[in-house]
Amino acid sequence: MDERFTQSNGTNVYTGCELLIKGALESGVSLLTGYPGSPLAEVFDVLERNADLLKSQGIVAQIANNEALSISRLNGSQMADMRAIAFMKSVGLHVASDALAISSLAGTTGGAVVVVGDDTWSYSTQVPADSRQLARHLNLPLLEPATWQELKDWVDCAFEISAAANLYTCYLTTQNQADGGGIVELHPNDEPKINKIKPIELDTQRISTDDRVILPPDTARVEVETLRERFPSAIKTAKKLQLNKILYNTNRNTDLPSNRKQNKFGFVTSGFSYIYLEHALTELKLSGTIPILKLGMTHPIDTDIIYAFTQGLDELIVIEEKGPILENEIKAFLTQIYQEGKLDRYVNVWGKQFPEGLTGIPAEAGLDTSILIQRLIPLFSKNGKESQYAKHISIDKHHLDSEARLLQQVADIKTDIPMRTPTFCPGCPHRDSSSVLLEITEQFMDAAYMQKHHSSPPVDLVFHGDIGCYSMLKYEPFPRLMHNLSAMTLGGGAGAGIDPFIINKQVVFMGDSTFFHGGMSAISDSIKNNQDIAYIILDNQTTAMTGHQPTPAGEIDILGNPTFAQDIQKVAQGLAGDSEISIVRVNPEDRLNYKKYLEKAILRNGIKIIIADKECAITLHRRLRREQRAIKEEKGFLKVQKHINITPEVCEFCLECTKSTGCPALKIVDTDYGNKIAIDRSNCVTDGACARIKWACPSFEEVIVTRKRPPRSNNIQHIQKPKQLEPDEANAWDQPGIPELLLQLGINGAQPLPPPPARHFENLWSVYAAGVGGMGIGTISKILVVAGYIQGYDVHFCDRKGLAIRNGGVYTHVTYTNTGHKISPIIPYGKADLVLGLDILETVRGMTADSVFRVASAERTAAVVNTAKTETMTTLIGKDNFETADLEITIENSTNGYVGLNLFDISEQLFETKLYANIMLIGVAFQKGLMPIELEPLRLALKQMVRRSDLQQNMNAFEVGRYLAVNEYNENQLIQPVLDVSNQS
Repeated sequence: MDERFTQSNGTNVYTGCELLIKGALESGVSLLTGYPGSPLAEVFDVLERNADLLKSQGIVAQIANNEALSISRLNGSQMADMRAIAFMKSVGLHVASDALAISSLAGTTGGAVVVVGDDTWSYSTQVPADSRQLARHLNLPLLEPATWQELKDWVDCAFEISAAANLYTCYLTTQNQADGGGIVELHPNDEPKINKIKPIELDTQRISTDDRVILPPDTARVEVETLRERFPSAIKTAKKLQLNKILYNTNRNTDLPSNRKQNKFGFVTSGFSYIYLEHALTELKLSGTIPILKLGMTHPIDTDIIYAFTQGLDELIVIEEKGPILENEIKAFLTQIYQEGKLDRYVNVWGKQFPEGLTGIPAEAGLDTSILIQRLIPLFSKNGKESQYAKHISIDKHHLDSEARLLQQVADIKTDIPMRTPTFCPGCPHRDSSSVLLEITEQFMDAAYMQKHHSSPPVDLVFHGDIGCYSMLKYEPFPRLMHNLSAMTLGGGAGAGIDPFIINKQVVFMGDSTFFHGGMSAISDSIKNNQDIAYIILDNQTTAMTGHQPTPAGEIDILGNPTFAQDIQKVAQGLAGDSEISIVRVNPEDRLNYKKYLEKAILRNGIKIIIADKECAITLHRRLRREQRAIKEEKGFLKVQKHINITPEVCEFCLECTKSTGCPALKIVDTDYGNKIAIDRSNCVTDGACARIKWACPSFEEVIVTRKRPPRSNNIQHIQKPKQLEPDEANAWDQPGIPELLLQLGINGAQPLPPPPARHFENLWSVYAAGVGGMGIGTISKILVVAGYIQGYDVHFCDRKGLAIRNGGVYTHVTYTNTGHKISPIIPYGKADLVLGLDILETVRGMTADSVFRVASAERTAAVVNTAKTETMTTLIGKDNFETADLEITIENSTNGYVGLNLFDISEQLFETKLYANIMLIGVAFQKGLMPIELEPLRLALKQMVRRSDLQQNMNAFEVGRYLAVNEYNENQLIQPVLDVSNQS
């Protein structure tokens, strides 16, 4: 249990998803349900971590098989006076819309809230999202919280509106909110009166079927009731809760001459767009000078406050993400009352188009502070001259000009770098299937092969998929295996649409979670219509795409309760009945037999169902690592260890292994004999997929190390802890082994390091960190967030981690403020004070003009970067390349102070894994005096955020990083470890 979720007062720091759950707990929720999807997948991880708390209060938390079923759960809950909430991503709202249309009309008792996560940038969602449109179509009151405090507290407001309006409330969040976070004030949790521990008996005599069973002709009556009674109730409740506010509308700016005191224009905005606007105005030194109408409930819109806001204003500028929904509604209302004579002048409404021909707010992709700064500068300063809008506010023209110059400098940072496309994790079972099918696909097009083995002409296979980890078959090295992508569960439907018209054989990939979500319906449809499709159900025993939530095939639910484990094979057999449809479960790791069966099955006419049964590598190796740690604690060492090795003298650098598997645990190394493929031991999980390719490569070997006793430690002389140290200095030496570690680097660590002078900043300070999934960027973020909180700063952060578990880029923004300004968690262009680059390619990507971040400037930004090269998939298979030396030049030219070290090599030398490089990076930056954090808050954050069993090594890594910051270091002088075989057999 996380103690932050029982904290009843004071403050603490939370992610956006965590705030949603804390808000629900403070609201007295009885039921939490939904279906995991980015950016709200973390919600279900939070529920799982707090299972004991939820069960102690009788709160039910269940993952529904799909989003529509979660809404039906809300429908059932509203037969009693309880509060229920469902979480889903934007496309999940599409799935749920039919259920919502009916359930919301049936009404509420305690309240029903639907939290939707919009990925406005389509960073990890397959389609652009704007759920505001669907909420309007479904007649749902729509709340858009803005600040972190509102994100938590307004969950209760959403329930109040739902109960008062007798409608389900849509609670809209965006990715930057859900993946972001900050500090909030806390309130006690409200234990639900109706819960699993204290169930009630429904009095069926009191259930109003006229209200709960909506059928024609009642449907028309309820529609009228919704528009004439329910919506006004929602608006009345929103007014009571003060969700809509007019800010800064004083009309008395004393800094202006008397003839310029009238506000000519004001902004209208909502949700996180409000935060972007406040942040942009703060950066332009205009905070609090322009009236803002901040709408918290954006549907139904409160026309009274719109009318009140326009008094004294000639023009409105609407700031909203995506389409002009608010803009058009406000235009329609103001035009109507002007025509009716209730408004004495016509009020211009701008948004997607700005006045004087200027570029307005984009309707595509997302919004951030930098985009608003770009749009607002020309509005206030047209070609360096005061615009008509600047006449009504006090503007620092020199500052505006400097902001414009910064935007131009950032736009000039350009470089040609390869994309880092997502791929399967090391050991992923899907790699076994895709590697085999890639080989089959090539051989099926070989006339000689087909004649010899199948007495058949060549066959051109067609592949379909939907949403899951297997969607990444689109990318190298497997694009041949994905021709068509449909919505979740509907790959089979796509195959059915083309099946009658082609002679090709078809293959449909489907995940185990997808099967239960609705994929079984697609299989049923294919069976009914006698289609010629091979279904390959990739059963990895978890909902891997969204963070490993349990599936219906598991034996426990999200709270750890035992459940009935449903068998995919038996369900499929039930669909097939007494037909001759073949249903086989096979481990794809058995490559030879798997390939033989797939070839025969695909070529056979009709429906074929193959269940590829192999556990997700992440869940498997989490469990194995726990078991290994337990053995080490008991025995002191592991008796048997298995490794995959590549002999460089034998490797011909043909790239067959990388092209066939795309495994990120393979890497390219420069040797005396040219480039060779090697094993990245920090990533490799020894599943052997790379050694099982179509022609077994002789350079691969499996090495089994058997020990009878612990391995000998390095024979490096121990250096005694110096005597008479000050308490602060002595703390650095509480961790054993630091001097020995430093000796391996050729550094004299006989004396502890004093901390650097404290760094101070005005208003705010920001750090940006970039890396690849699995490197530990999330850990860097947590440590910096907690350290800043302990230091006493107001902390804002956002972790872009949608592709983290798929070897994609991962980025974090952390900002400290001491002024109370409202800022977004995304660092504006060129305004990072520090860049921490755990991957040098992704570091440069965050600086270039092509990036959505563009965080660096040559005047402001310092950079500390790990210079090790991590291949992209296209470079690993030989289709692209980049040189780290070129990237270093870009970083040096784009920053004001650069430190580059190959921290992966150092970490592997000292700790036998590169996974401590992230903590070293923090140590280097701290000791260089680049962070406004003192030593003790950093150490406390490390202790809180790092697993206890691994704390010692992380503390050591931090200290090593500090020494690297102040010592000359030559990576060519590394003392290379020697394999100790004296006690092995």
